[in-house]
Amino acid sequence: MKKNILATCGLLFCTSLLHAQTTEEVRIDFENQNYKALGVYDTWLKSPFRSQNKQAAVLEGNVQVVSNIDKNYDEILKATPNASNNVLGFQRSRFGSNTFGARIDLKQPFALTKETKYVHVMIHKPKAGRTMLIGLGKRTDRKGQSVDTEQFWELSTREVEPNKWVDAVFPVKGAGGIEIHSLVVVVDCEDTNGMKDDFLAYIDNIVVNNEAFTATNREDYPMNYSKDAKCSRTDRGLKGISLGDQTFNLYSDITTSTPAYTYLSKQSFLAKPGETLNPAVQYKGVWMHSYVYLDLNNNGRFEPKVEGGQIVPNAGNELLAYSFLGGEDENSGYNSAGTEISGNGRNTLVMPEFTLPSDLQHGFYRMRYKVDWNSADAGGSIENNNHILNNGGGAIDVRLNVHGDNVKIYQGALNGKVVAEDGTELNGISIPFGKPYTIKMKPEHGFNFSGLKVRHGYNLTGDSISHGTYQYVDELIPRERFNADGTFTLPAEMIDGDVSLEGIFIDAKTALTYEVYFNNEFVYSTVVNGAKTGAVTIPEGLARDYVELTADKQTITSLPATVRINATWTAPMKVATPADTTWYNLKVSNQPRWVSSGNYTPNVYFIDESYITTDYALWALTGNPYSGFRLINKAMGPTMVLASASPKGSAKAGGNTYATLLPADNLPAGYTSDWTVTISPNDDEGFYICNPEGFGLNYRADGNLAYWTGGKDAGSTFVPTEVKKTSTGIHALIFQNDSATTYDLAGKTVSKSHKGVVIRNGKKMIVK
Repeated sequence: MKKNILATCGLLFCTSLLHAQTTEEVRIDFENQNYKALGVYDTWLKSPFRSQNKQAAVLEGNVQVVSNIDKNYDEILKATPNASNNVLGFQRSRFGSNTFGARIDLKQPFALTKETKYVHVMIHKPKAGRTMLIGLGKRTDRKGQSVDTEQFWELSTREVEPNKWVDAVFPVKGAGGIEIHSLVVVVDCEDTNGMKDDFLAYIDNIVVNNEAFTATNREDYPMNYSKDAKCSRTDRGLKGISLGDQTFNLYSDITTSTPAYTYLSKQSFLAKPGETLNPAVQYKGVWMHSYVYLDLNNNGRFEPKVEGGQIVPNAGNELLAYSFLGGEDENSGYNSAGTEISGNGRNTLVMPEFTLPSDLQHGFYRMRYKVDWNSADAGGSIENNNHILNNGGGAIDVRLNVHGDNVKIYQGALNGKVVAEDGTELNGISIPFGKPYTIKMKPEHGFNFSGLKVRHGYNLTGDSISHGTYQYVDELIPRERFNADGTFTLPAEMIDGDVSLEGIFIDAKTALTYEVYFNNEFVYSTVVNGAKTGAVTIPEGLARDYVELTADKQTITSLPATVRINATWTAPMKVATPADTTWYNLKVSNQPRWVSSGNYTPNVYFIDESYITTDYALWALTGNPYSGFRLINKAMGPTMVLASASPKGSAKAGGNTYATLLPADNLPAGYTSDWTVTISPNDDEGFYICNPEGFGLNYRADGNLAYWTGGKDAGSTFVPTEVKKTSTGIHALIFQNDSATTYDLAGKTVSKSHKGVVIRNGKKMIVK
């Protein structure tokens, strides 16, 4: 047993830097015992900190309330981050897994809801990197479920800087009906294989609220105003950005809910070293200037090197393009090409092209587009008479993917290999950048595979985030997305840098496959590995709102095996079938308003009761709760479906992202027509209509069917009323059971020549 190295150590606590709280439900500060108990926790089942075979754990773990070690004034924050007397000390053991952490049992549980909440935890540790929060609790509708059931694992929204108090923020949400009884703070979630010594970390001031922003903002790439600020005027505003023919159109119009700063953290422009690029902004308004920055040295700051309105040569300048900068007299100045500009010529947002350094290393770089008036400051001018927000300016950050023609692909796994479709070993071979690539799973004898872990980007063995900028992304490809022959085509967006593949191979004798049928058609499947014989338990992952699940057998007597799951729909709006297409009016719960395509197409509007008898106000639900539902309008016909882009903004934004009716076979990039129907607590007969990200459509005050990304309420609740039934008219589009349509085992449309096990005409078959 290790010596308790916490005995003489201390910690801190501070409330002065916290943002104003909203819907605060939990607050733990360690000055008083406002918690139930303290301990340690490890998700690794064989951890020495867990009991094995009902025997005591080998190691106890060191965690206790101690004195504050750091009450220092922070020069960057201009405040003392944490001035409390007592904090929680925790010994990060090298014998624990990467999910070993300090466990705090709550006096009162809090609800994990479908709306995102934010858990703030002050952390002080000697090692940089990501942290994790694990929530332990139970579902209220599961009698006998342990309060130690893991309900969420969530990484902090940013890295925790070493040797400083940092307010780590964890966004958490669930399916609803979940109580969180304990929080596990994983101060270091890196692999422990290279960890030689334990270290001390400190935890304080745990708060659950609706505030997404950290209280210790020593942030990378700062703005000179709050990054959650909204536009202060509607006649001016930054709507989008482009780089050559690559464009991100973010906001259709500018309102007082439009963000004045946006970070496209997972999106990127593409470029090559030495390439000449033409940047531009989409801006509503005139008499402003545009600027583009690139963090060439990846140090978390944009560093402009300009004098008298002109770029200083050979000084490491990171302000690469601008439409105007003045010297001492703003009546005249220059653009980034050195062209002199004065008078009315200053009314320009047109930036000259710029050329990337030819020796720039491949990787992801942070890039900023800013609209401001005559200011080289990447954070924006905040002078009293020239404030960026008062002027209608703003900024958008995005990644720049600097790449070559080819990337490397690797694989590594136990009990099998991942190879190219033709069997080529993936040992660092070159493949074309940005092109789909087909791989094949090759398990050893006696093994099968349950999925594939894909890491793609740059610096794959390092930290995934550098100064808040993603360098690579980890994705899991489940077994059901593979073809029957074990092949899978990595989409082009995964070949955005080097690629590392880890096959998940399992003992083939322990596989239990669940196949879900909806209206007697196969729609979804999942494989449970390491299964045992005995009573059938339907996996929680198959649960959907308004769906009752029943298995075709009660007991598994041998493995491998397959269980058929029949899904019965119980919602107040029926799903159409060829023999019974039921049309409904859709009323918003808290208003006498009904959804209609009306004469306002392509946007969908709300009407009053006098028009609800028209075909424009009649809607039918098609599809299934696994691959998604579609909504069609009787007046518009079966080829048009309700669709939308992803809503932009945060809090109560999203009102400018409208639902529209578009051709089902020709949706614009970024649009979805697949919806989930979920239970609404605001009306027993109503439901939410949500996009794949979980944002609900909403009745907006301007009469549009749009979004409220801040939550769901009665305005997001739709109550259906049955109007009429038909037996013809929409069969060709939505029932997906005609002989011309073929699906793979995940319920996705594939070509007729697709090889492997497929679904056609509601039946499984093998195409060789």
